[in-house]
Amino acid sequence: MRKIIICSIPMREHVANTVYSSEDRLLPVSDKPFRYPINSLLSQTVKEEDELKIILLIKKDGNSFYEKNTADYKHEIEEICADTGAKVEFISIDTAFAQEKENHEQLMGKLIDGIDIGAHIMADITYGPKDLPIVIFSALSFAEKFLKCEIDNIVYGQADFKNNRVVRSIICDMIPLYCLSSVTDTIKCDDPKKARQMLKSLLSL
Repeated sequence: MRKIIICSIPMREHVANTVYSSEDRLLPVSDKPFRYPINSLLSQTVKEEDELKIILLIKKDGNSFYEKNTADYKHEIEEICADTGAKVEFISIDTAFAQEKENHEQLMGKLIDGIDIGAHIMADITYGPKDLPIVIFSALSFAEKFLKCEIDNIVYGQADFKNNRVVRSIICDMIPLYCLSSVTDTIKCDDPKKARQMLKSLLSL
């Protein structure tokens, strides 16, 4: 199966290895530590016949920490593919750590260009600046509507800290959050009061 994996690469210096837990049977995870939660999931779900296309979103902020973080990500994936026999290719999308409109448009355009028609898509939004999940959600919506893609998982690694150290890491699927935007798109109403009622009815389903 052709799978697109979108992952935000962190800009910070230290990204700790951690063993992720899961409370969702549809998100099986490894008992081994990983820096990236989606790789813990992929280590349990990738099959020999899978072809992975990894799109790495890299924000450049003047430091070079992203270089090691990118290398660490690739190393984790390459080990998974060595164990399973799956094929992998990497694409890096570099953009400046800036909030100008043109910068977001450039990232969105490159991300859409990297998504194959009819692919299954997974994303990891754990790391990176706050603008990246918004751009990723917009790209996923476009891919789902116009590129005949299926969104399998949107992964987020939630961490609990004590004395600045991670004491618990859990993998979460943010698909329900992604779906909230599509819920509002289904509402066609000119009356504010009625629109509120329709939204609450849809959310309660």
